[in-house]
Amino acid sequence: MSADFYDPNKKSDDGHPWAPAAPRSGNGAQPAEPENNGAGRWDSAHVPPQAPEQPGAAPYGPASSSLPAAPAYPALPPLPPVVDGNLDPLRIPAAPQEQGDGPDRLRIGLWGAPRSGKTTYLAAMPIAAMQYQRHGQGNWLISGMTPESNTFLTDSVSQLAVRRVFPQATVGIQGMSWSFQGREEASGALRFRPRESGFVLEVQDASGEVFRADHPQHQGIVDQLARAQGLIYLFDPLGDAHELTESLTFFFATLNELSSRVRDSGGHDRGRLPHHVSVCVAKFDHPDVFRPAVEAGWVTQDSVGSQLPRVPERLGGRFFQWMCDDFRGSTARLVRDGLSTFFHPERISYYATSAIGFRLNPQHVFDYRNYANEETVNGVRRICTSPEPINVLEPLTDLERRIRAGRGGRKRWRR
Repeated sequence: MSADFYDPNKKSDDGHPWAPAAPRSGNGAQPAEPENNGAGRWDSAHVPPQAPEQPGAAPYGPASSSLPAAPAYPALPPLPPVVDGNLDPLRIPAAPQEQGDGPDRLRIGLWGAPRSGKTTYLAAMPIAAMQYQRHGQGNWLISGMTPESNTFLTDSVSQLAVRRVFPQATVGIQGMSWSFQGREEASGALRFRPRESGFVLEVQDASGEVFRADHPQHQGIVDQLARAQGLIYLFDPLGDAHELTESLTFFFATLNELSSRVRDSGGHDRGRLPHHVSVCVAKFDHPDVFRPAVEAGWVTQDSVGSQLPRVPERLGGRFFQWMCDDFRGSTARLVRDGLSTFFHPERISYYATSAIGFRLNPQHVFDYRNYANEETVNGVRRICTSPEPINVLEPLTDLERRIRAGRGGRKRWRR
């Protein structure tokens, strides 16, 4: 028969705590209870003996060596380590990619009337970089600094080279940030080793309408141009012939406000704007531009590779002068005069540019009998053969080199 156990919560009939009963003897006799002094205390002569404390015993009530020990509770799991102690130290936040001011960053403003090809020009940049080494001029790697910039690069190559369609015109202002890493082959009598360069380009792709004075975002694009160190101006000789896209309409309003903004901030340099400028005569591949340029004697042709036509670099300025004086007309001449008046002439370079290049024959060679690289299929403008951009990367890399030299910063150029 099992023994009775002490229950500290049970009371006897007289209200006092119930004391454990002694084990019953074989004849069922009960031992006499110790006397109580009537004051709620046991008489000192009759205090029940206390069992020695046992490990794991209950913290109250007597325990008998004949009784089993209280059950041991499972040990608690160890506390998790302090979370902060497992993390690497947190560095201060980096500046947003579009707002950094490090020595390797360049802010370049892209400027031009509607339909002058600004978005297509930027879209052709990664293709021009991949083809750069093929012409024996060096090597350039372009990668986006933000997810949006990487998406633009990827979509651009897919649209121009795979689907062979033109990108949609930009709406509003789109900021992008690209990393450029380049190695250019030695050229010239004073340079015997290749030189390497690395910089981050911050460029704003804005719709041409933004450059009109009454556009709601006009002040924003002027702010962007004022903070830029260099400008790429796309002059469209075809669009300039139409009133709605006439270059002067979108040129002078922006130029005038740009000059006022820089003047008020004390940024004029010897009475002119401080920017370096690359002027690109766009759509050089179009027959209405290319054929007159050939007939006027401005075009030469490579003798190797794809034998691409070009306007020699040394003739770029004179080619633009001819384009404004003889080919386009009076409003174009005012664009030319405005550039040379507001900017230092020695800081302006000129290029005949084509974002898609010329159509090539099956042997990948230029053929003057069939060179137009654009056609319309079911009402959609399409590119006939894989793009071969002309003077798309060069206006930018030359601009970067001139900006570095102009501010005495040659740290990134290693000889």
